[in-house]
Amino acid sequence: MVDRTRADGLLSPLEQDVALARAVLAEGPCPVAQCERTRAIVDRFVGFAEAGYEVESLAGVSSEVVGAFVRAPKVDLSVATMHWRRTALRLLFRAARAAGVASHDPTLDLRLPPRSSVSTRPLTDDEVELCRASAQWSLTGSRHAATWALAEATCRSSELPHITSRDLDLVGRAVRIHGGKLTDNRVGRLSDWAVPHLERRLEDLDDRTGPLLYAGDDPAGAGQASSARAVVDVLTRAGLYDEADVRPAAVAAWAGRRVFDDTARIDIAARVLGVRSLDQAARMVVWDWRADEVHPNP
Repeated sequence: MVDRTRADGLLSPLEQDVALARAVLAEGPCPVAQCERTRAIVDRFVGFAEAGYEVESLAGVSSEVVGAFVRAPKVDLSVATMHWRRTALRLLFRAARAAGVASHDPTLDLRLPPRSSVSTRPLTDDEVELCRASAQWSLTGSRHAATWALAEATCRSSELPHITSRDLDLVGRAVRIHGGKLTDNRVGRLSDWAVPHLERRLEDLDDRTGPLLYAGDDPAGAGQASSARAVVDVLTRAGLYDEADVRPAAVAAWAGRRVFDDTARIDIAARVLGVRSLDQAARMVVWDWRADEVHPNP
């Protein structure tokens, strides 16, 4: 290993870039970006890049360096560990672009094995945090962040076009979801992150009595397609949509999985998700009830 300690006690250029990026992350409500595990991954990456590749700045980090770090062997290296490493670096480079110390993201072309063998799995908490950051790329538009906020509350693409301001209870952090052909009416819970983005969306609307996200005349057709595209846009910008087991329903599945993890009751998860079958709820949260065990969230 190369000794990175400088005689003058100052940070190396790469460490200075990382410090600026971390300052950006610290300004936002992103618990995953600030958690000890993410910080440790970034610290290891700095040492890895400097010692192994003589990288002197975040702008000089290539996809080769990132790929080598994410796949670097360790005793318990797993697919989940590789995904966590990649997510930590994506958060780092998103913040680095905001701080003006990098203009690229070398993780975007990094392909990893899927976390699971199912067709659609729940997103993980770290992936949701990454998607929240990705949903805020526009400083002038509020639609994508508001769409993601409602998707976290289990709104499906067929339900999103029908949500109006009258359905929101921002003080109570709740949204009334009208259901559809495959889902029941229910009340969705809004996260602390969701509330300010929905408030901003309301401020942007000329007509606060109409639909929150879709202003057309065909909410069941074009509105549903438009809502699905908005969710896909966020997943794509987060670098997740190219994974075989990630689809728009993965957002609702994340919310259902959190409820199931908290309660160990699939009937409660089914009501939260608005599904009419316990088997369907079990599939969404990836629980094999026949084996009577909870599979770890992939």
